[in-house]
Amino acid sequence: MKLEFFSGSLHRVLILSVLKDPVNGGMIHTDQKKNYLKQLFLIAFADAHLDAREEEYLLLIARKMGIDHQEFHRIKQSPVQPSIIIPDNYYQRFRMIFDFVWVMMIDGQIDPREKEICKQLVSQLDFASAVVDDLVEHINYHLSCGINPEHTFAKFEEMLLEKRG
Repeated sequence: MKLEFFSGSLHRVLILSVLKDPVNGGMIHTDQKKNYLKQLFLIAFADAHLDAREEEYLLLIARKMGIDHQEFHRIKQSPVQPSIIIPDNYYQRFRMIFDFVWVMMIDGQIDPREKEICKQLVSQLDFASAVVDDLVEHINYHLSCGINPEHTFAKFEEMLLEKRG
């Protein structure tokens, strides 16, 4: 699936605005942060290609979490697929799901392999895999309306809380 909303300067604005706080809540330990980044790389590499936009986003997340450039490259080169560490904090689970889907979409293409891994990870976080499809639709709709990613995330959070309740 080709996505037209992730291009040019809009892409840079979206990256910077969506990176509000990927470590809020339960992700405080270095191992958890590294695991989170490894999960994101798993999605990004699923199509056998790391797009420059994917790498840029992952590097920004790593920096935000205090992971230095050298450790970032070690994680990037690691072929190991770790078990996901599930945060206790429900907000952080939302953030993880959003970032999983964002990484899947950021290169302007949704590869079926990326989507499958994304759905598996979301299921491991105790959410229905259909949340991935809902979020893709939600992000596309909001971007087409010119709504910024943080507002999109807030709306997604509301949607999940409604489904949970």
